[in-house]
Amino acid sequence: MPPADLGYRCNISYYRAPLTGKVIPYRIAPGHEIIELVTHGVVYFRSGKQDLKLGCGAMFWHIAGEETIHRTECDDPYECLAVHVLTPTSGDRPAPRLTIIADHQRALELSRELLHAFHDTAVDRSILANYVYARFLWEAHLGAVRRTTQFHPPSLTAALSFLETNFMRREVDVSQLAKAGGISQPHLYALFRHHLDQTPHQVLQSRRLHEAKLLLSGTDRSIKSLPSQCGFANIETFYRAFRSHIGMTPLAYRARHMPMGATVGVPPSSGLHP
Repeated sequence: MPPADLGYRCNISYYRAPLTGKVIPYRIAPGHEIIELVTHGVVYFRSGKQDLKLGCGAMFWHIAGEETIHRTECDDPYECLAVHVLTPTSGDRPAPRLTIIADHQRALELSRELLHAFHDTAVDRSILANYVYARFLWEAHLGAVRRTTQFHPPSLTAALSFLETNFMRREVDVSQLAKAGGISQPHLYALFRHHLDQTPHQVLQSRRLHEAKLLLSGTDRSIKSLPSQCGFANIETFYRAFRSHIGMTPLAYRARHMPMGATVGVPPSSGLHP
């Protein structure tokens, strides 16, 4: 059975801004959208009252009436993947104008993947167009839920980077996050509240629980070993936090989300649902 054609058509190219730094913007016509993913160099973009200096990983989604990016620096002109999409519908914006793919290596790999696929004559063009559109929608969604499009102060970025690298260490606490950011604990709390709408403890707890969910659904590691791998003080603390935030026990979560047919660590009578 042939795959459904959703009606998208696309052209994929790679653009290098001239060394003069003078780029003529392109205005998007009705029924068209252009997605630009910066891979190298510097580009400037006006967001509200703020002039942002962006680089690799900046993803722009332009719709009818908007202009492509064009402001850059002569000594570091930008390069980008450019995807010109002919859409079956027009009007509503499908994604934010700007998304940041924080993992630069992933952004570069995405650019290479799509360029190679577009120039491969064996690849079905309608399937590729559907995939490209869905993939960029996915990146925009991830940017929204992970808040990577928000621009954080350097002190908050440093604290979050330390959290991501060290969350599995049970001794990591708010005082260490504040130290990593070079600020006081009250200042740290204020930054987390303002930019993330959560306390430092809530963000740390959420990251540890997310890791636990990955280990429960993707490995056969014993549940008793998870607290030490995810940063919890003991099994009781882990169980209490997991049930409070996820709404079920770790064992029930593993039963619900493990691969079909697998029974690692789950009694045969448990089924897929708790």
